[in-house]
Amino acid sequence: MFFEKVRYFLWALKNLKNRELSCPFCKGSDTRLIRRKALVTSLWECQACGLRFRIPKDLAEEAFDYYQRRYRQELTTACPSESELAKLVEAKFSGSPVEFREYIEILKALSLEAGDTLLDFGASWGYGSWQFRQAGFEVYSLEISQPRAAYAREKLHCRLINDIEEIPGRVKGFFSAHVIEHLPDPNLLWQAASRVLDPNGIMVTFCPNGEPSQEQICGSKMYHQMWNKKHPLLLNGRCLREMAKSYGFVPYIFSTPYCIEDIRSLKEPVELVGDELLLVARRK
Repeated sequence: MFFEKVRYFLWALKNLKNRELSCPFCKGSDTRLIRRKALVTSLWECQACGLRFRIPKDLAEEAFDYYQRRYRQELTTACPSESELAKLVEAKFSGSPVEFREYIEILKALSLEAGDTLLDFGASWGYGSWQFRQAGFEVYSLEISQPRAAYAREKLHCRLINDIEEIPGRVKGFFSAHVIEHLPDPNLLWQAASRVLDPNGIMVTFCPNGEPSQEQICGSKMYHQMWNKKHPLLLNGRCLREMAKSYGFVPYIFSTPYCIEDIRSLKEPVELVGDELLLVARRK
C-alpha cells in the first residue's frame, strides 16, 4: 500500500504540468477547484454537468496499462485460488464481498427475466456474470483486464467478448457495477450502452455516492478518499442525470439502502444519502 501511494504521488508529480481542466464528460471549460490533496492532485467540478474529476487526468494508454498490471481492489480484482474459488462456487458466492443477490433482485424488479440477454460491462474475473447465469440470464461479459478476462473464461466459463460488436443483436439489460468511476472518459460507458441496448432495454449502473452532501454525512476525509488513482471520477445524481439525458435516456436514481418496491415503481428517493448510487436508465 505504501509503495502504491508513493508511485501515485510520483505519477501525479510527473504529470503536474498536464493541467488540462476541461470536463471529461461534456468537455466544458467552466470548471472550478473543489479540493487539493497531497500537493500534486486536485478535485475539480464541471459547472455545466456537475461531474467531479481528478487532476491530473489519466492518459488512455496509461489507464489501460494500469488496469492490466497494477490495479488491485481486494476480492473484486484478485482472482481466487482454485480452493478459494471452489468454496465460493459451492456457496454460490453467498456471504462473500462479491455476492450479487441484491443486484439480481434489482434487475428482476426492473422486469428483467430469466432468458433475457445481459451485458456485464466490466466483469472483472467473472463472479457477477456467473451469478447472473445462475439466475437464468443469458450473459455476455466484457472486461478490459486480460488476466481477469482469461480467468473468467477458463475458471467460470463466462462468455467473454472483446468488443460489443461481437454480441449478436441487442441486449435487454446493460449492467455495470463500480466501473464508471474508473473511466478516464465516462462517455465510453454511455456509448457502449447506446450501441448495444434494445430499444426497450434498461441500463443499470452502480457507483460510489459522490454527492456533495456526502462530505458532511461521512466526513471530509472519507469523502475525499473516494477520488484517487483508481477513481478519477466522483459521480453524483446531477451529473448522472445530465449524462443520461444527453444520450437520450430517462434517468432514475436511488441510493443505499435500496427499497426494492420503490425501484420497481421507479419512485425516486427525496435524498441520495447512502454510500452507493444506482442509476436506472431507459430510452426515451
